[in-house]
Amino acid sequence: MNRNKFFVSLIALFLTLGSVIYLSGRPLPVVVEKRLDSLPYTIGLWEGKDFSFDKIIIDELDTDESVARNYIDRNNNYIITLYIGYYGTKKGGRTAHNPNACYPSSGWNIISDTSANIIGGYDSVNRLLVKKGDTTQIIYHWYQDEDKIIQSGIEQNINRFINKVRYNRDDGAFVRISIDGRFERAEDVLIQFGRLLMPLIAKNWPVEKEI
Repeated sequence: MNRNKFFVSLIALFLTLGSVIYLSGRPLPVVVEKRLDSLPYTIGLWEGKDFSFDKIIIDELDTDESVARNYIDRNNNYIITLYIGYYGTKKGGRTAHNPNACYPSSGWNIISDTSANIIGGYDSVNRLLVKKGDTTQIIYHWYQDEDKIIQSGIEQNINRFINKVRYNRDDGAFVRISIDGRFERAEDVLIQFGRLLMPLIAKNWPVEKEI
């Protein structure tokens, strides 16, 4: 029995080594079309307006492409803040930053950390309720691989590995939407916006090619 286990382990080791050698010999694709900048400014009843982060934050995020916008409904009742950070295969497909660390470091207290299923047929997303002073925010965040919604970093790493083996790519995006939690129906409004947003990100997904 021990001998069988040894041979199985040896075979697994050679397969892993072979995969690493095979993958390392393939040229990495580069981003040739940054299509997220074509994400509509008008989404349903919402109108978007770009905003900018400080340069130090932009350098820290180090994305291949990003979208930072405030979307305001036509009745001026609600503002939803959208951030998308896209990382191509050369940058490993994901950000090193996590809202669970970034918000507390910016003075926000995390009141609850749960999940939410905002669209039937899609996996759950992460939900944070944070507070600073008198301000409360509801935050949804997730990873996205074109039309695939991924909740955790572990799931994303598995998805990236599969894509790397099958397609020689492991790009991905971090997506965050947030709203002032003090508004009545704030949660419902955020869900409705998320339902409109997800397929638009997939439709405007960046294009990578081997050069």
